[in-house]
Amino acid sequence: MPRIISFNCDACGLSGDRSPYSCQQCDFMIHQSCIDLPEIINVNRHEHRLSRRLQLSPGSWICGFCHKKVDWSYGAYSCSICPNYAIHSNCAIRDDVWDKLELKGISEELQEIKPFKVIDENLIHHFSHEEHYLQLNEENITCSRNIRCEACVSPINYQAFYSCVQCDFLLHETCANLPRKKRHMYHDKPLALMVGDMMEFDCSACSQCSSGFRYNNKSFNIDVKCSTLSESIFHESHGCTLYYIYGNNKECIACGNRSYCTFYCDDCKFGLDPKCVVLPKTTKHWYDDHPLSLCYRVNTKGEYWCDICEESVEKYWFYKCDDCCVAFHTKCVLGDLSHLMPGRRIITYHDELRIEVMQTSPRFLPRCYYCRSRRAVPFVLKLFYPNQTVFACSSDCLLFTHQVCKFLY
Repeated sequence: MPRIISFNCDACGLSGDRSPYSCQQCDFMIHQSCIDLPEIINVNRHEHRLSRRLQLSPGSWICGFCHKKVDWSYGAYSCSICPNYAIHSNCAIRDDVWDKLELKGISEELQEIKPFKVIDENLIHHFSHEEHYLQLNEENITCSRNIRCEACVSPINYQAFYSCVQCDFLLHETCANLPRKKRHMYHDKPLALMVGDMMEFDCSACSQCSSGFRYNNKSFNIDVKCSTLSESIFHESHGCTLYYIYGNNKECIACGNRSYCTFYCDDCKFGLDPKCVVLPKTTKHWYDDHPLSLCYRVNTKGEYWCDICEESVEKYWFYKCDDCCVAFHTKCVLGDLSHLMPGRRIITYHDELRIEVMQTSPRFLPRCYYCRSRRAVPFVLKLFYPNQTVFACSSDCLLFTHQVCKFLY
């Protein structure tokens, strides 16, 4: 029965000041809006189903979404498989967390679609490469930067990988084991793993242009690297756990850009955007003969200048060569196109324009049609028009170049 009174809702733990529903026998009180809370749900912050509880078992509970204390004496959602996971009732039903499906009475899909079939010892048949079998290679070898994984488009370096027994198709062992479907904090609906094709896409998390595998739901895409990030991460640049937050427009400590999607430590006011979280810790560039390591500017003194563009590195993260004592901007080392497979043709939304990803070198450094520079980025795009061939050094330059050239050639 409704009555006007100040109270704490037993379902969500929040205070109310009018018209709760209460039980006269046990003094149980509940918001009218909490009466219809779903019993069983899926959220994008956890891999298992969550069930609504009138109260949790006594103990110290932390919400899996907002990371604040959950009062065990009030209602919340918890996981029957993971004994320490719980989430506030109001956090669980947020639009960006819950897919709005009540799962009570719906059987759980226990059988996961495996990404490959085992043919023999170290031999598999992967769904992304149905033509041939893939052989496992476990030797720690360093490959050319041309030799890249089809899924994450990263070089095959010091990692076990599968190689096709008949062609040049390669997959990291970890990428070969990626689940066909998964839930992720970046989207409230389940995502399906789509194999790479000639169509490039922009990752909805890090905004990088990519041609590798992707997790997809309609127009939403995240690349393989971003898909591996969890709701809480530990990054070696910071001593505390970083939690994923959305919508607060925080500044990234690594690059200075502001982002609505951030991994953040509220105690230290330390934040990283998704693009900088997945920066490779070591990489190579033809400008230097040695491996380059990512520097977080911890205990670094003095002023640094990029050896490629000869401009100041300022206060943000950079790559350095310890052998040569030189520094490089991350954007100069990686460029804007490092998630595209070199030597491949790609298809973009720019009409039927034929585009090829080209690897640069000291002997091949073409001038960008739009910005007119010869940037020492690792990759450029070659655009084939009926009467002209031009180059673009970044995704932005590609856009502006095509806007001009489609009317000229």
